[in-house]
Amino acid sequence: MLGRLQRVSSPSPILLLLLLLVSLPLPLSAQDVLVRLAGTGRRSPNEGRVEVFHNGAWGTVCDDEVDLNLANVLCRQLGFQRSFTWAHSAKFGEGRGLIWLDNVRCKGTELSVANCRSNGWGVNDCTHAEDLGVICSPERRPGFPPVSLEVSPSPTQQQPSPTRVRNQPAQARQPSVPPPAPPPAPVQTSSSPRRGHEIALRRGPSTSRRGNSSPQREAHEIQILRRNGGSRAGQQGTPASPQGHQLPSRLANGASYRQRQDSWRTSPQAVRREAEGQVNRQPQSQPPTQPQPQTRPQPQPQPQPQPQPRPQPQPQPQAPTQPQLQPRPQPQPQSQSQSQRRPERNQQPSGNHVEDLPDFGLETDAHYTQGSDRVRLEEVRLRPVLSGNHGGLVTEGVLEVKHAGRWRHVCDQGWDVGSSRVVCGMLGYPVAEPLDQTAYRKLWDSKLADPASRLRALSSKKAYWVEKVQCTGVEPSLSQCQVQLSLPRSDVPCRGGMHAVVRCIPGSQFTGSGRSPAPPAMQPVVRLKAGPRLGEGRVEVLREGKWGSVSDHLWDITAASVVCRELGFGTAKEALNRAQLGQGTGPIHINSVQCTGRERSIMDCHFREVPLYTCKHSQDVGVRCNIPDTGLQSTVRLAGGRAAAEGRVEVLLEVGGVKRWGSVCSENWGLNEAMVVCRQLGFGFASRAHQETWYWPGSAEARELVLSGTHCTGTEMSLQQCRRNAQLYCPRGGEGKAAGVTCVEAAPDLVVDAQLVQESAYLEDRPLHLLTCANEENCLSSSAARMNWPYGHRRLLRFSSRIMNLGRADFRPRATRESWTWHQCHRHYHSIEVFTHYDLLTLNGTRVAEGHKASFCLEDTYCPDGLHKRYSCYNMGEQGITVGCWDTYRHDIDCQWVDITDIRPGEYIFQVEVNPSLDMAESDFQNNVMRCRCKYDGARVFMYGCHAGDSYGSTVESLFEHQRQISNNFL
Repeated sequence: MLGRLQRVSSPSPILLLLLLLVSLPLPLSAQDVLVRLAGTGRRSPNEGRVEVFHNGAWGTVCDDEVDLNLANVLCRQLGFQRSFTWAHSAKFGEGRGLIWLDNVRCKGTELSVANCRSNGWGVNDCTHAEDLGVICSPERRPGFPPVSLEVSPSPTQQQPSPTRVRNQPAQARQPSVPPPAPPPAPVQTSSSPRRGHEIALRRGPSTSRRGNSSPQREAHEIQILRRNGGSRAGQQGTPASPQGHQLPSRLANGASYRQRQDSWRTSPQAVRREAEGQVNRQPQSQPPTQPQPQTRPQPQPQPQPQPQPRPQPQPQPQAPTQPQLQPRPQPQPQSQSQSQRRPERNQQPSGNHVEDLPDFGLETDAHYTQGSDRVRLEEVRLRPVLSGNHGGLVTEGVLEVKHAGRWRHVCDQGWDVGSSRVVCGMLGYPVAEPLDQTAYRKLWDSKLADPASRLRALSSKKAYWVEKVQCTGVEPSLSQCQVQLSLPRSDVPCRGGMHAVVRCIPGSQFTGSGRSPAPPAMQPVVRLKAGPRLGEGRVEVLREGKWGSVSDHLWDITAASVVCRELGFGTAKEALNRAQLGQGTGPIHINSVQCTGRERSIMDCHFREVPLYTCKHSQDVGVRCNIPDTGLQSTVRLAGGRAAAEGRVEVLLEVGGVKRWGSVCSENWGLNEAMVVCRQLGFGFASRAHQETWYWPGSAEARELVLSGTHCTGTEMSLQQCRRNAQLYCPRGGEGKAAGVTCVEAAPDLVVDAQLVQESAYLEDRPLHLLTCANEENCLSSSAARMNWPYGHRRLLRFSSRIMNLGRADFRPRATRESWTWHQCHRHYHSIEVFTHYDLLTLNGTRVAEGHKASFCLEDTYCPDGLHKRYSCYNMGEQGITVGCWDTYRHDIDCQWVDITDIRPGEYIFQVEVNPSLDMAESDFQNNVMRCRCKYDGARVFMYGCHAGDSYGSTVESLFEHQRQISNNFL
């Protein structure tokens, strides 16, 4: 038989297929994927960061596209009944090591997360800042043992053990492929203090065992052995196996590690240890008196130590081979120079060598650091010595930094414009400029020459100085720069120098704080939207005449600082992702933004175009910028409220040549004015603008009115920049009728779906006898009253509208349920009398037809997966729109139209405006208007070019009003 097979010239294709199928590794079954909950801040054992065990290592799960189905699968696999919710953005702390799963999509019926769809094991574009967590119900499933809260290690530090894996029932708790046991600790053979690791390369398993191994195990194994007495785990008796290509945490940042290594070698502590180490060291010429550590395994013909067999799921009884110890050259005494020690280090066994220095950050003094935990200069200020304030701004002065609770001066030795640029960015200024320090030098010398000067005594103390700060100019703060508090071998601090002086240039919007900033000469290409405070918001860029958002892949503090400087602010305090300041509308223009920090505009950075439908608005980025201290927040205050963010408004104004506090007249006081007050005080958005404040007693010195006729657009930085009466006039009076506000941190944001309006518009000739109730609610034009009711008909432009809440708070009607209005004809309550306006305008803006829609049912008509409806009009329920949900008004209900019976054929602009009277607070009122081009030929109507009111640039918006062709800008 064997001879006949050998005489076959070519094997059968069926035989080759069978051999290929046999050689392929078996896929990982669902029972082999273990799940556990870990992390920090856990209050109970049924919540935590999700970690899965796959291919011999623990890893985390990314929170992209997570929903309740995935959370339910995970909780049931952990032995809980169901999931309450999930937690995104590493709520339970960031994991370490691998990220196994991303974009996991489950149906909810799977028995294991391994049965769900995903990108594949280890395929992701996430960081550990996106680690997924779940909160499960405390009830356990039948057959699963009870659990208790315990501290879990990071995914790269431990393998699963029987005492920790509690997410399977008792009858199936042991997996079919048990996790590998850690290898035995290396033999401690040398007491000489050698730093670093040896990386030993081992061959993969033999052919006989390869059939049960995973593809990752059919390769070489890299084992990291610590030189200084074996592994740390081995010293404690519980060795831990290395997890793949894993480096110590101190080596994660190579640049920072090298700088710390150099500083450690030159520090006084290292010099003292070198001197003391000479006593305990032996010369290299002497033979070793103790066994040396095992060297890297060599090929079989040479007598080299044999590696320990790698643990397998079902290990066979096999006696380990005794390693043969080879002598290793002893190190040179540490008193020799570094250049003499490096050749000896290269004489170690061949192979990759990773050096692991001790954590000298816990031993040495904080002389240097870049990113050290010891020296972090987080707060700076300028003391104006020779210059005054420019409109309340301090733009030039002596630099002072705060360290360990004390203010210090910075020595100007090595100080340059790049370091000044970093300081100006922290103070809220975009640009720094050099200045002539001659006058400052003369003042410094005169102070030092004066024996009675306090500066002369302080400048001789090291605690008064920060000796050196070196920045490249692109850092967001001084905490990222290299800082040296004092020279280790210098008795005189800042020898030959003086304090550093900085001059900054403020942004254009801060040049004149007493009046509203002038509009820019050129239209900007970047803007911030829906931010609760000045210098905060969602980032949007202008490309091809359309405003669009930026996706958060690779978004970092450097790119955010470029945006802040471009807008006239300083550097960025935070780079926000995952639509933390609300979702945008329209296109998503760019992704993967990478900046060096020196660009003038974000459009000068490297970025990628975003293909259609590849990114979602849930990934929109935002920024929080450093802004200068204008002092405007000290010119307004709230008095009498139960909390700091509510009360009667009191302003500081100059009356009769004297500044005094007073109240504000509530005549025409609305949400725009209240928004300016809340933003000026840093309290976020305004939820209510009160015209009566009887229940909020004001300050005794501010009972008189000092401001009336206030009218704001909502974009001013202070109430003093709004228009007001030159002469005080307030027929309502003050005291209990003075203006007040209530501020909140988050607000809703309503946007009309332009695409649905464009696709659903049509004409209908409706008989008058079917319009009786609509006429009572004033949904028809004025000419309908002159018709012979109930005979005749009206021509109606009908359409559907869908209003979405893309903000960060639920949209609720202002009126409470007790004050809703009952309409007998339609037999329903109106919570908002006028919710939307429908207008037909000529091309020059003249209104020729109008309609309005009362909020007869403000509810959650549709919510995406993962969100639950909270508001329903059934049985007089609570009304509102939940964040992320829609309220749809179909085209076939009353008043969902515009009466165009009297309109002549022609070109028009159709406009829909939500919340037109600004009765309810929103984070952004500029996107409440939706506009379309409308062509009416007498028998048909055509809608095109529908878009939100602020989604186009000024140039394209002008073309929209005067030309027919314009591209759509849908949500």
